[in-house]
Amino acid sequence: MSSNEAIRRVYIWALPRTMGTALVKCLSYIDDIQIVYEPCVSAYNYGPDANIEQKARLAKFIEKASANKMDSENAFDDSTCTYEWVKQQLEADYPGKKILLAKDQANNIMYDKYNMLPSGFRYAFLIRHPYRVWLSFKSMMAKALNIDINAVSLVDLLKVTNQPDAFEMQYNLLKYVKENLDPNVVVIDADDLQSNPSSILRQFCQGVGIPYNDGLLKWPSDRDIIKTWKMSRISLQGSFLENEGGFYEVALKSTEFHPANPLPKRSELPKDIQEVADKSMESYDKMREMCLKP
Repeated sequence: MSSNEAIRRVYIWALPRTMGTALVKCLSYIDDIQIVYEPCVSAYNYGPDANIEQKARLAKFIEKASANKMDSENAFDDSTCTYEWVKQQLEADYPGKKILLAKDQANNIMYDKYNMLPSGFRYAFLIRHPYRVWLSFKSMMAKALNIDINAVSLVDLLKVTNQPDAFEMQYNLLKYVKENLDPNVVVIDADDLQSNPSSILRQFCQGVGIPYNDGLLKWPSDRDIIKTWKMSRISLQGSFLENEGGFYEVALKSTEFHPANPLPKRSELPKDIQEVADKSMESYDKMREMCLKP
């Protein structure tokens, strides 16, 4: 465990398409903060502990990203990124920093890796309605794979990407954290964050013990803030590739949170989205009950 007791440590666990990157960008402008961006995503996708099938699926992306010469002094080499290494980095000292904030995706840490979660952290979970998550995820994957969104089923896409139910994984992780690491986990719904950012951000900051001010409600559009984050070199290089799925493009160019469009009715969703969303609703509803209230 780090000897630097003064630093406040916060870990946000999101899912894909839950506005996690936008939230991290917003918080990046707090004084004396160090962001560690998706280290377990990198361990799962690129490092020595990587899921072999997943790494093979990403081979073309990794090749393109590696050819991009974008770099920063905060980028780390993916060849060192094991789950154990991630734990060590998160529990290390960060001289001159008052806050260490890590963000990760709950579908990128397996149950047998829970012992790699760092101690000394306040934990937060960012959720979003399954209808929004799966509509956005399918659109993102179709773009990334360069296929017609109407010619592929989300069910098949999830099989190809070896994704179990992400919401169930997030809920199980939340339960583990609450029972073993942080009994006072903070849970945010992205819809609430978008509709009432001043209330939700204030409550979030108070809940995890970091300073809040109204200046957090707007931030610069400059995407170069990502270079201050401690993150995988492949993730950094891939974030600056043009036309490679646009995973973070909107978030990195964002300047504030805007209210979401009305939630579609189930009957308005394509059948494949209905099928996947129906399986996610039970876990989502359980986490929704724990959310901060606007």
